Amino acid sequence: MRQRHPERHRFRESCRERTFVMKHEERTSETERLLHLILANIDDLIALLDLNGRRLYNSPSYEAIFGDRDRRRGTDSFEEVHPGDRDMVRRTFRETVETGIGRRIVYRLLGNDGSVRFIESQGNVILDAGGKPEKVIVVGRDITDRVQAEEERNRLLSVVEQAYEAIVLTDAAGTIQYVNPAFERFTGYTREEAIGKNPRILKSGTQTDEFYREMWTTLLRGDVWSGNIVNKRKDGSKYREEMVISPVRDANGTVVNYAALKRDTTLESQMEDQLRQAQKMESLRELAGGIAHDFNNILNVILGAFTLLRAKVKGDPVAEKYVKIGENAVRRGEDVGKRLATFAQVDRSQQIPLAVAGVMREVEASLQSSIEKTIRVESLSGPDLPLIQASQPQLYQSLLTLGLNARDAIVAAGTTDGLISFEAATMDGRATHELFHDATARNYVRLTVSDTGCGMAEEKRQRIFEPFVRSEQPEGARGLGLATVYSVVKGHHGFIDVSSDIGHGTTFSIYLPAIHVEAEAPGEPAGGNVPGGSETILVVEDEEALRLLLEEVLRERGYTVLSAADGVEGVEIYSQHARAIHAVIADMGLPRQSGFEMFLKIRECNPNARVILASGYLSPELKSKLFVAGAKEFIPKPFQTSDLLRTLRKVLDLPG
Repeated sequence: MRQRHPERHRFRESCRERTFVMKHEERTSETERLLHLILANIDDLIALLDLNGRRLYNSPSYEAIFGDRDRRRGTDSFEEVHPGDRDMVRRTFRETVETGIGRRIVYRLLGNDGSVRFIESQGNVILDAGGKPEKVIVVGRDITDRVQAEEERNRLLSVVEQAYEAIVLTDAAGTIQYVNPAFERFTGYTREEAIGKNPRILKSGTQTDEFYREMWTTLLRGDVWSGNIVNKRKDGSKYREEMVISPVRDANGTVVNYAALKRDTTLESQMEDQLRQAQKMESLRELAGGIAHDFNNILNVILGAFTLLRAKVKGDPVAEKYVKIGENAVRRGEDVGKRLATFAQVDRSQQIPLAVAGVMREVEASLQSSIEKTIRVESLSGPDLPLIQASQPQLYQSLLTLGLNARDAIVAAGTTDGLISFEAATMDGRATHELFHDATARNYVRLTVSDTGCGMAEEKRQRIFEPFVRSEQPEGARGLGLATVYSVVKGHHGFIDVSSDIGHGTTFSIYLPAIHVEAEAPGEPAGGNVPGGSETILVVEDEEALRLLLEEVLRERGYTVLSAADGVEGVEIYSQHARAIHAVIADMGLPRQSGFEMFLKIRECNPNARVILASGYLSPELKSKLFVAGAKEFIPKPFQTSDLLRTLRKVLDLPG
């Protein structure tokens, strides 16, 4: 049949071929349409490059970077890469063409607007019919947002890792999952040692169980907890820290972690304690200064009365004995008054270049002759020990006080023997500055007083320099002893510290600035007979008994005496008798008008007036101001009448 109708057969075959072609074209067109639809809706960047890297095709997703993607057709794709990454991209492209194996890389691509985008891509080789590389298809993805998020996360991690504050992250049960380097520095625990543990490894025992219950009640309620806490390092030492603990919630609002921010406040706490101590000491010094003034006035009256009485009972052995007993009691009272004045920073004896070794030997000798023979006392000093600028009496009294305190601690320990050790050594200024941040001298002399006594608890150690606080409470202990030592050391621009363990003794360490001059020996007190005179003297004293006593003492020595009970009266009397008055003896603590104001008024009347000022409480600043203003002499209360008479004669005999 095919042979009978060949034309019809060819027609049919042609129709079938045309139908196949049409269907194939339709399928191809549909495939291309689907391909274009896919390319238009995917975020991946697809580019077709020739073997030299020139662009043959860019997927629509490139428009977000280049704008008009077709304008980039035929351009060198390497020129669009950031210069810092261009060589690496070229190298990777050549490797892909040569080996046929693509490699995933990340590089920076320059956008049409000058922006920089981070691209992650991989190329694959397209082979021709002969199996040779013909083109390269590159599939990439814009990962700029991911890179920026990673950079932000890395910056945050750097902040956490480099923060001065300790940061701790735990799970909801309190198990440590992360600590930063500051935590390692604060606590001594390494990250490996801390992770997996509970924060109770830092528990010091200082806080009560109730403290921790309240903390966890707050946290379990979902609130932020903040407070101050004392924790314990790996080496067992304690430190203070300020801490804020915040709950960390997931997307559903469930607490999954706790983040703690911890700041070591040990140094701050120590400085605050020192400030509070200084404020308390300042208030007590003011109080002690006022007490010293009144107390010394009373002693002056008693001492002057005994001086007059001794002359009256001369030749009566019994009466003379009782006068001597009374005078000795007053002298013991003088010591208390001087200690009060020293504590108030009133009686600053002259500070001279001084060798501490000699003072230590004097204290050693005093203790050996006054305490139990079973307690050994020794003193050691390093070679070439520098001098210090100090008051010999105050330094002696301070070391003696520490020695007696050491004796009391040994006795309180219940031992039949013990050791009190004094030691002096040179201390580098930088090392001292590490201990006391206010230390500025180049070198210091460190004086240590150690004992083998009972020691003291930490709470008592922190308060040991407060008045009436003692390391122990033995009979005969002196309440103001260590407070006075503290005041003397501060008055010498020095520092003092104490370390102690219960049952292992105590060590006091004093640091005083070293100087580099030759030592001077303090002068000997003047001797000889008590002089008198015939001049007219004005006595201004508000304490009636003392005023009357001074009048009698002066009259007995031949002087003519005028007297006043307050500053206003003193000025009035001086104004009336200025030509006749040769000298004025005045108390500084006068009513109505202070001794200082009265002194200035008298100097207005007579710029050459000779004035002797007396007080049990006079600051060095005011004392200096008075001398600059023209005061001739200052005499501390309580004073011996013989000392006053010598001072008066010295002032009266001044030229001019």
